[in-house]
Amino acid sequence: MQEPAAVIPILQNGHPLQRTSRRQAAYTALLDFSITSRQHSQKSELFHEAGLTAMQISGAEVGYLYYRQRASATSERLGESVYYRLDQIFNNESAREPSEKLKPLPQSVIEELATRQEITFLADNSHLIVPIHRDGKIMALLDLVHHSSSHFDETDGELMAQLVRQLDAALQNEFVITTRTAQIELAQYLSAELDLSTLLSKVAQSAAKIANAQASSILLIQPQTDTMRFASVYGLSEADREMLRQLVVPLHSSMAGAVAVTGEPLLSNDVAADSRFYAGVSNTVEMKTRSLLAVPMIAGDRAIGALEVINQRYDDGFHDADVELLTLFASQAAIAIQNARLLAERQASLAEMTKLEQRKSQFIALASHELRTPLNLISGYAMLLRSSLPDCNIPTSHEVMDFLSQIEQATTRLTGMVNNITSLYNLETGRTQLLLERKNVVEIIHAVVEEYGEWARNKGISIRRHLPDSPLYATCDPIEVNRILGNLVNNAVKFTPEGGQITISVENRPASLVNGLAPGDRCNDVMISVADTGTGIDLDQLEGVFERFSQIGSHLNRVQGGIGLGLPLAKGLVEKHGGQLWAEANRGTGTIFHFTLPGSR
Repeated sequence: MQEPAAVIPILQNGHPLQRTSRRQAAYTALLDFSITSRQHSQKSELFHEAGLTAMQISGAEVGYLYYRQRASATSERLGESVYYRLDQIFNNESAREPSEKLKPLPQSVIEELATRQEITFLADNSHLIVPIHRDGKIMALLDLVHHSSSHFDETDGELMAQLVRQLDAALQNEFVITTRTAQIELAQYLSAELDLSTLLSKVAQSAAKIANAQASSILLIQPQTDTMRFASVYGLSEADREMLRQLVVPLHSSMAGAVAVTGEPLLSNDVAADSRFYAGVSNTVEMKTRSLLAVPMIAGDRAIGALEVINQRYDDGFHDADVELLTLFASQAAIAIQNARLLAERQASLAEMTKLEQRKSQFIALASHELRTPLNLISGYAMLLRSSLPDCNIPTSHEVMDFLSQIEQATTRLTGMVNNITSLYNLETGRTQLLLERKNVVEIIHAVVEEYGEWARNKGISIRRHLPDSPLYATCDPIEVNRILGNLVNNAVKFTPEGGQITISVENRPASLVNGLAPGDRCNDVMISVADTGTGIDLDQLEGVFERFSQIGSHLNRVQGGIGLGLPLAKGLVEKHGGQLWAEANRGTGTIFHFTLPGSR
């Protein structure tokens, strides 16, 4: 135990000069305390320093420091479990009598003196009771004791009053610094933490610390209901927290609900006598609510819930200063919680959409795989049937030949759809591997025109080719480029009316114009274009044509057929090559699709 550095002698009824000297020494000690008190960040350190200073300026032989105990969690009435515990004893070794004779006051007397909140002389002025408080709240009690042959006087009372004022200010500064620091740290934390569960837990814990409460909770309004639920609870056992999570609190008959509805804080230091208190909560858990402070949590212009702190730790109730601090804190926390909730909802929606996309892709892949077997059978039997017809002496003009042609066309069309589905699935799952080579794209164009030429002629559509006389090489996978161009020509034939025209052209295009590369960084791109004279696409729908299952001009799709995978597949394959695919359209004049491939010398 640290002892007082020096003892100022007690001069009862002494010479005025001696009394003046004593006061000067006492003021010097008070000045030293005002300086050293700023160095202490804990209440216990301040109390200890105050006890040493009180012993020094009063010359007391013994000093007893009583801390105010925190209230019991199971107490049901305000103040019933509060008492003061003897924590430190200060001894003056220069005392004339052994300190063992200077006994502390009975506990009941200490409890009664603590209620007075004023400096008190007892037992013929041999005891000087000094209450230590902050902002009107008793925090500790100091009992200074002289032997019966000595006693305290008014000077001691005045000096102790000045010490108490300094200590009150020091404790208030400590409290403000602690709470403001916690608010700043929490504000930084709130702006960075986006996990909702972690954020709620941190907010509840910090609220209890700021308001010096035994417990705290966050209740959020349930959308489209008149109820609230506990989103986070701090200060209770895990069993009690779990019970509260299952509890539904009415919005219009509870303190938390009243706060959320009115947007005004609510303070009750005797909930047992408050009709607004919802006893269902207190009866559910071991901790009994005696005092309660609830403030609204408002994000934007809408209340999302309420923040509650329960049971002031020293059981003398919450004050207006607590209301101000907690209201400011709750406004910060509400915005962070709302942001985290929105993020969580978006992440959940994204996860659900991703799951649905995966299931859809899996279904498409499975369906396309299962469709291949019957399609192969139909195609095979159609070929067998056509090869057998001459042996049956059936003329080519017979209607059965037309039926067979329709079967073959439908089979070819459905096979193309299945191939597109499988190719798109492989592309999106990263299974597509390009077999790149140096290929003359003019040859690919001729092959595609040959493939779709008969269909176009049957519809009365002409296909024109604007091609260079010399080969034009690109680094590409010829099979996939054939698929890209085939999808574009297929769409052009499908949506071009009788008497229309399709034009396919190819040319070199500087890479810098398309890919942002400076001339000379690589070979020129090869650009292939497919133009038609169909009905065209509205300008505001151009971006949508490359989305899966897109039905641009659904009335036309119902007539022409198709499931909207050709263009998305073509775009994906072009980009896989390192090129670009885009469309230019003007309603009523047709559509032009361009795509580029890396050129090759």
